[in-house]
Amino acid sequence: MPSPADPVAFAVIGVAIRWYALFILSGIAAAIWLVRELARRRGMDPEFPLDLAPWLVFSGIAGARGYYLLLRFDYYRRHPEQAINLRLGGLTIHGALAAGTIALLVLCRRAGYRVLAWADLIVVGVALGQAIGRWGNWANQEAFGTPTGFPWGVAIDPARRPPAFADATRFHPTFIYESLFDLANAGLLAWIVLRMPRHRFWREGDALWLYLLFYGVARLAIERIRTDSLRIGPLPAAYWVSFGLIAIGAGAFVARHTRWPGHPADPVSPPPESPDAAPPGGSVASGRRDRA
Repeated sequence: MPSPADPVAFAVIGVAIRWYALFILSGIAAAIWLVRELARRRGMDPEFPLDLAPWLVFSGIAGARGYYLLLRFDYYRRHPEQAINLRLGGLTIHGALAAGTIALLVLCRRAGYRVLAWADLIVVGVALGQAIGRWGNWANQEAFGTPTGFPWGVAIDPARRPPAFADATRFHPTFIYESLFDLANAGLLAWIVLRMPRHRFWREGDALWLYLLFYGVARLAIERIRTDSLRIGPLPAAYWVSFGLIAIGAGAFVARHTRWPGHPADPVSPPPESPDAAPPGGSVASGRRDRA
């Protein structure tokens, strides 16, 4: 599998537009579309994701970059002028998830919506966005794995190869492995979200917990063959975060079905035509909190 000859897709008025940015923006657009579509099919407010999007995208990018800067603190302490240069990559999904979760919590509470009801839909969009955005790593020739002889191995330019593998020419395209997993994860979680109202087994938040569990396991497996992992102590940073995601996802899912039942998933119904059309206490299907 060849790598792009040039990470720049085209230029506009002398400004280079990189493939990395195009994949990230395409992933964001696809995620917003999917969340809105799921909201419509679940009878929830399809306009609320548009209200959320600017804040979640900004906080996600800030968190993704901030966590990366912390992991490479020594380098950016010496080169502070590079701290906001996103054109060459340097965004971590774990940082985006942390910052985005905080933003979602604040925004949903301010709007009067139940956080877990919307988190279930949003993680489906996140998984789809990841599936598309990961191809930005291909354009930048980064986030690849160890050398491989498989025919789908990705060709890496000599300047981008790790010194230990300077003589190798093809490497595991770990970004594609993760992209394929993310796409499958998005499909599975979308299937679950749409069936939640029809099956009493599902509880609000289940898609969120399963996303954390599934992604934690997948990232842990993929990280084992990555060659550019940033480390915290003796292990790659992604290992520590994956351990946490697996523990939170599995623990919360079990608790949600035993000691912490919470809200069942709402039945499907059309969203109210106006705020006045909502039943007293707020629309149940919209994900609004019931008010006393």
